[in-house]
Amino acid sequence: MLSEFCPVWLCEAPRRAWLAIWPEDGMLQLALYCALSLGALTLLVMFQVMLLGEVARRRSARRQTFNDQWRPFFALCSLGDALPDPVPALPRSRRLWFLLQWNRTQLQLRGAARERMNHALISLGMDQQALALLRGRVRSKLIGLTCLRHLADPAYWQAVQPLLMNRNVTVSLAAAQTLIAMDTARAMQLILPTAVTRPDWALPRLASLCQQAGEQAVTLPLLVTLSGSEDPRRERLVPLLVHGDPRHAAPWARARLEEDAAPEQVQVALRCLCELGDPRDRGRLLRALQHRHENVRLAALQALHKQARADDSELFMPLLGDPSWWVRQAAADSLATLPGVTSERLLALFQQVHDRYGQDALRRAMAELKR
Repeated sequence: MLSEFCPVWLCEAPRRAWLAIWPEDGMLQLALYCALSLGALTLLVMFQVMLLGEVARRRSARRQTFNDQWRPFFALCSLGDALPDPVPALPRSRRLWFLLQWNRTQLQLRGAARERMNHALISLGMDQQALALLRGRVRSKLIGLTCLRHLADPAYWQAVQPLLMNRNVTVSLAAAQTLIAMDTARAMQLILPTAVTRPDWALPRLASLCQQAGEQAVTLPLLVTLSGSEDPRRERLVPLLVHGDPRHAAPWARARLEEDAAPEQVQVALRCLCELGDPRDRGRLLRALQHRHENVRLAALQALHKQARADDSELFMPLLGDPSWWVRQAAADSLATLPGVTSERLLALFQQVHDRYGQDALRRAMAELKR
């Protein structure tokens, strides 16, 4: 008889113990339910984190094994014109890893080694994989554009050009870099007019593109864009003229000085004339020294400094009393570096300065000259 009631007793004991500790108050029961739910959720999150960590660890190990397998192959490709034999097997799921490692390797190579790596990529047919990535998401597009930028083959122009108008700023600028690598002159003729309608392209990024392209490719398209476009947003491209050829930008710069343009444009014009260093612009620079805007006066002073003559001390002396610290210091530096100037001459000029701020500026310039 006892054996028949043992199972029931064993089941009833835990239930009675649970009912003994379970609160009768409804609010306490709700609080206990919440605590148990929170504990279960915490355990679930911990399990998920551990699972994702293990997945990431194994993926990283597989990625490292893949890189170790292909690193000798890439090294041999950069040393010879023919593909090494045998070629390691490349599963379809690993093609993205292949392109990532290829891009990383190309950053470390120069000259003929880069060309050999380009030849190896095309021989393996992976250039088509790079083109396919252009139809993917942002990350895939960027990887594909990087590959095509290293290849720098104009044959892929039509595939890259539509991405110049991509809504994603990073993708569009990466496409611009790739086009410049393919054909510098043709790319700038396309990029600069597009930049007028792309206010999301930051000016420093555009300046970087101009530096990549070189002044010969930048000057004419930029001048055509500034003079031919009726969009008022084109004015923000004016600072890019400093990356062009000053000989071709000089007519535009002189016209801005003659028509008393906006201070920002006048500054760019003066920087162009400063690079040119043509003595025929001396009169324009002297007039700019009287401009109401301090940055314009500073740019004019820097341009005059580049073509200063030994008898220009009377030109720079009044500027030691300028309200702007930068103008005073630039004037003092110009005086200290005049052709044929001596310490005695500088001391005599110092005694003629009555403004104490101008004295400080000249004193600083003389001290820098002695170092």
